[in-house]
Amino acid sequence: MTKAPWFTLASVLAGLMLAFVPATAKAADVLLTGTIKSASGEAIGGVNVSAKADGQTITTTVFTDEAGTYYFPPLPAGKYRVWAQALGFETAKGEVDLAAKRRQDFALKPMTDFERQVRQLPGDLALAGLPEETPDDLRMKRLVRNNCTGCHTPSYILQHRFDEAGWNAIIDLMKRVNVYGVVQPERPPNGILDFHQKELAAYLARARGPGESAMRVKQRPRPAGETARVMIKEYDVPIDPDVAAPYNVVTNDGTDWSLGTPSGVMPGYGVHDAWLDHDGNLWFTSNVPTRHLTIGKIDTRTGAVKPFMVPAANGLAAVTHGMTRDEKGIIWFNVNPGRGGIGRLDPKTETIEVHIPPEDISPTGGATTVDHDGKGRIWSSAPDGAVRKSSCRRCKPRWTASRRMSASTTRGSSPRTSTPRSHGRRGRAAWAPTRTATCCGSATRGAEAWRGSTPAPRN
Repeated sequence: MTKAPWFTLASVLAGLMLAFVPATAKAADVLLTGTIKSASGEAIGGVNVSAKADGQTITTTVFTDEAGTYYFPPLPAGKYRVWAQALGFETAKGEVDLAAKRRQDFALKPMTDFERQVRQLPGDLALAGLPEETPDDLRMKRLVRNNCTGCHTPSYILQHRFDEAGWNAIIDLMKRVNVYGVVQPERPPNGILDFHQKELAAYLARARGPGESAMRVKQRPRPAGETARVMIKEYDVPIDPDVAAPYNVVTNDGTDWSLGTPSGVMPGYGVHDAWLDHDGNLWFTSNVPTRHLTIGKIDTRTGAVKPFMVPAANGLAAVTHGMTRDEKGIIWFNVNPGRGGIGRLDPKTETIEVHIPPEDISPTGGATTVDHDGKGRIWSSAPDGAVRKSSCRRCKPRWTASRRMSASTTRGSSPRTSTPRSHGRRGRAAWAPTRTATCCGSATRGAEAWRGSTPAPRN
């Protein structure tokens, strides 16, 4: 039998997931429990304990309480891989057959190797560990945070070590790369990185270079009390079968922290944003071109994955990036079948509508963010600003241009009665007043179903 390669998608925060856990267990379900202690025999609270059944695609994670004890929700009988991990400790692993054994205890050994401790860190703690003892160090640390962490976690790059020449090469790449990770030699370099490149490379080489590291590993308190009572579920998503990847192509899916932060550069489904619908199923976007998938649905009870495709002009599935859900449970996402627009998905009927702006209005695009403002309007970023659409289906889907305004035009305007347009000369948001009108019988600001930005004229 041919095995399919998979990578893992973590569900949104587990507290949300708990609302959809069945209240009653099946007759064949059993409870898995155990205790986590240190090598010296002391109970450890706030430890992540994960379990995954053989041949299945769902990983369930719980936390230990103050006594070091963990309890899983009812699990179907079968053989499971079980592992426990906490920052600063080696990962402990075991196997359990719930037909014969319902308890798995672990003793965690401290992690003593500094480099392995760094590799284990999440992004915020990796960034927090950079040196900041001098004003210059603190300035460089802020440059890293503000210019190198806008898209992805800093833990991936900071788990590696490079000399000054190596960090220079990385900065030289990053100052010319676009949001998709594509190098554009003709693209003007990022001005801040370009100006500070030499001193920034020296700083990073001192923190994460071949010599003694100036980085300091910092820990945070582990979950305790109510925060340790959540449950997290992760769902494996199959890699695109067209790439013919071997079943073991994914050697690190992020579930074992000691292996470090995995790279997302792999063929197949590029899972990006995800939202739960009102029935507790998980929907996700894909920003990697395939022939099969624009967005996908995961049945959170079985782990089954169902792809949905919006055809693109190039013969592939249209790619997506951002996603949100409105108060009625409708899923909204950006989509580009040839020109960037906004998609509407009704999870109940599994039907998709695509709305594309006219040529004189900017399309959605780039590393697109989509959001719902709670007032019946869907917002999406665009290459030169933002677009807005009414979520009301009875409104005429008309786009209205919003031109850039100078900083002097915006003085005295109020965000409560205005709509953001662009940034003023001093970097502050510039606002353009909008009129109040009626949309489907309810008062709203601007009755247009669509409102967007007109591409700025070239001088």
